Formats: sequence, structure tokens, C-alpha cells
Amino acid sequence: MKAYCVKCKDKREMKDGKEVTMKNKRKAMKGKCPTCGTSMFCILGK
Repeated sequence: MKAYCVKCKDKREMKDGKEVTMKNKRKAMKGKCPTCGTSMFCILGK
């Protein structure tokens, strides 16, 4: 899954991605950037 890394300022493939459910019941992916190690977050579609 690709997500935007704020630190690298580029879209990268997410490492250790896990599906989470937000408070408003929407699904999202949470993982780490393979380059810098910053946490990444991507909201999934319906």
C-alpha cells in the first residue's frame, strides 16, 4: 500500500502496514516509512 511520507515528501510503499478503524468507523492503514522510519497513515475508501 502506498502512502505519503511527510518527512520524505514523497509517496512510498508502506512497511508493516496494519488496518485500523478510526473513531468515525472508517478504515485506514497505519505503518512505517521504509526510508526514514516515520509513521505513515492512509485513509481507505468505502
